[in-house]
Amino acid sequence: MVTLWLSLAEVPPGTSAFGGADKVEHAFAYFVTSLLVLLAAVWRPGRGNGVLWPWRWWVLGAMVLAGGAVEIVQSYVGREAELADWVAEIVAVALAAGVLALWRRSAWASRGESSAG
Repeated sequence: MVTLWLSLAEVPPGTSAFGGADKVEHAFAYFVTSLLVLLAAVWRPGRGNGVLWPWRWWVLGAMVLAGGAVEIVQSYVGREAELADWVAEIVAVALAAGVLALWRRSAWASRGESSAG
C-alpha cells in the first residue's frame, strides 16, 4: 500500500538527490513489495509453499503489469509516466523472484544436509 501511495502521491522527497534517484526508489519499493508478496503467498520459509505457489508466474506477471498500470495512472495525477521507471520495477520484481529462488534452494539444501547428518 505504501508503494502505491508513494507512486501516486506528490513527488516524494529525495527524488532529485542524484541522477536516477527516482529509478533507485522505484526499484527498491517494488523489490521490497514483490519479495513480501512472494514470501507471504507463494513460499513461506519454514512452512513450505503458500496458497499461490501454483500461480507464482502469474503473481510475478501481475506485479509487472501493476507497475506498468501505475506508470500510466501517474500521468493522470500530475506525475510523469516514464518507461525507465517501469523497467526499474521489472528488474526489481525479477530480483525479488531470484532472491526467493536462492532462499528456497538454500532451505532445501539445509534440509538435505540435516536429514543426512
